[in-house]
Amino acid sequence: MRFKRIGKLKKDNEQIAFLVLFVVMAVYYGWRMVSLTPWYDELYTYYYFISNGPAYAAIHWPLPNNHVGYSVLSGFLDYLGNPYIGLRGISYICALANLGLVFQIGKKYFSRWLSFLTVVLFCSMNLVNQLAVQGRGYTLGITCYLTAFYCLIHICQSEKVKRKVYIIFSLSLVLGLYTLTSDVYWVLPICFTGGIYLLYQSLKEKDRKEKKLIKLIIASLAAAVITIGLYAVIWLAIGSNLLVKDAESSYFGMGHIDLIFKAPFQALRAGMDYMLSMPYIQSVEREGFFGRLYEWVLSLFDYYYGGKASGLLFFAVTGIIVLIVKLIKGMKRGEKEGLLLPIFLLTGIICIPLFLTIQCTLPYYRVFVYGGVLVALLLVYLLQELLKAVQLVISRVNSKIMTGIVSGMIVVFAICQFVFKDYNNQYSMKEHLIQEAWEQAEITGGEGLCVTDCNQQYLLNFLYGIKCETTQIEGTDILLLDKRMTDPEYKEMEWEFYHYYHTIPWDYINEQMEVSYENNDFILYTKKQGIS
Repeated sequence: MRFKRIGKLKKDNEQIAFLVLFVVMAVYYGWRMVSLTPWYDELYTYYYFISNGPAYAAIHWPLPNNHVGYSVLSGFLDYLGNPYIGLRGISYICALANLGLVFQIGKKYFSRWLSFLTVVLFCSMNLVNQLAVQGRGYTLGITCYLTAFYCLIHICQSEKVKRKVYIIFSLSLVLGLYTLTSDVYWVLPICFTGGIYLLYQSLKEKDRKEKKLIKLIIASLAAAVITIGLYAVIWLAIGSNLLVKDAESSYFGMGHIDLIFKAPFQALRAGMDYMLSMPYIQSVEREGFFGRLYEWVLSLFDYYYGGKASGLLFFAVTGIIVLIVKLIKGMKRGEKEGLLLPIFLLTGIICIPLFLTIQCTLPYYRVFVYGGVLVALLLVYLLQELLKAVQLVISRVNSKIMTGIVSGMIVVFAICQFVFKDYNNQYSMKEHLIQEAWEQAEITGGEGLCVTDCNQQYLLNFLYGIKCETTQIEGTDILLLDKRMTDPEYKEMEWEFYHYYHTIPWDYINEQMEVSYENNDFILYTKKQGIS
């Protein structure tokens, strides 16, 4: 049996090509994971949540910057003792899993080699690549999205569906929302997709799907209940902490557990109000919103493929028209297999501007990194339809040759994206230069250390496992100053600074310390030899 599988694999060139790409991307993502210095959001997440363990991460949400589900999972990996694995290991695993899921979904809907091209187009997107191994929850969110859709394919198109498929579907929605509340932008379209497809099927006399539709609704509602329960734990923790520390509260000074048992609803309300008072995505003015929305969409497309925004907008509009036509024709013919993907793409694409218009918000572009899945599937769907049309018009053209030429062009385009674009730049030069300076200091942990801004503080913990709370410069052996701190005329407010020129003891530095290293943004001082 094993030899038959190997023989089958040898004949499947597309599968071999995917495995080669998978290995290449595994090495590439591994290199990015350890070579790119973490930037502020990653370091903040690691310092306050991941490094404190999964239990702590599960009940703390002081700022919208915490992707709770991601922090909880990463907290387990952090026990392995390597900070890069702890911070970015989950993203690395998910980035590779996403390639496999995109390929498997493509194989269900596209002809030979086009599923491979779907993966190529997906992983070569700038936004997807930039977030692939970051220590944030965006790549995990894509994994949940793809898993939910893969389950939906089985639910909608298989005769017999095991209960575990509904459970995995539900848990994918839960983990997605638990990681990022903004994942509701894809959770609702996924549920709409399954509901629309199964409702259409149930209306046909010979193919009733009411039971599947009811089970899907139950799975979706269960996901909502579980998600609310998980967030309720956070609300209880936040609310109890606020109430016991509020001098004007009747619960001031009470123990957290005692308060939760005595006044759980007050704690829930306080925690919920605190969470909702700091929304992750701010609303904008409704006047002139549609003009700003158009510019926002173009900018989002630029984040997918730099400089290709107008082209992608054209393909998106063309794709919507083609999908609507195919959907109408398919429904008239009573088709089954080919309808789910058009519904999925249409629902996902249309819901984005619809939700944004209802909310009157323009979120961070990284929230819609999952849109890379829609873009890749839509482009390949249009390509497949174009190849079919050309084949009908010019019957003598060999379809394999056409597919081979197009495939080669797309692969060359993807390679150029990685080679010639700024795909491999540091996430933030500030943190990278701090790391460069710390490496010159040869820190062992036994020195007298202080930190002069929070970036140094978080990076010191990440690189050396040292949680330094000391900001007092006198008595330190190693001192790193942002060059702006050394300018007496610099008076701009920098939220990350713990010191400015007039709070720095220059007499101590000039007498006790000397410059040992300097780069574009930072000066490293070390204690002079012979001075104790």
